[in-house]
Amino acid sequence: MNVIVVGCGRMGSTLAWHLHQAGHAVTVVDSNGPSFRNLHPEFRGRTVEGEVLAEDTLRRAGIEQAGGLAAVTNSDSVNAVVAHVARTAFRVPKVIVRNYDPRWLALHEAFGHEVVSSTGWGATRVEELLTAGGR
Repeated sequence: MNVIVVGCGRMGSTLAWHLHQAGHAVTVVDSNGPSFRNLHPEFRGRTVEGEVLAEDTLRRAGIEQAGGLAAVTNSDSVNAVVAHVARTAFRVPKVIVRNYDPRWLALHEAFGHEVVSSTGWGATRVEELLTAGGR
């Protein structure tokens, strides 16, 4: 599958590597060129530097042929807009959004996004480990 990963921080670069290893054609988009240094040295996908909210940048990333897009920047508003545009304007079949700040979760829910909240999941898991009896 052709997949676009928007954001090349810790999550985006790790996701891009995992997808690449699984045999997907991966394009990583970030507005900050040095962020691509986060990618695994053996990553052989594409990188596109540019403003992630710009139509031209998304087109250069191949959004018209994308089967999936993951918006995983550290900005909930950017993630929400990119995901909405991918779903509605470009009809990308599978769009996943990272929820960075739990206070913004309602925004993603209002847009009807499929959401991954690393903060929420992480807090829940830590709570489980802390309060699990007998461990």
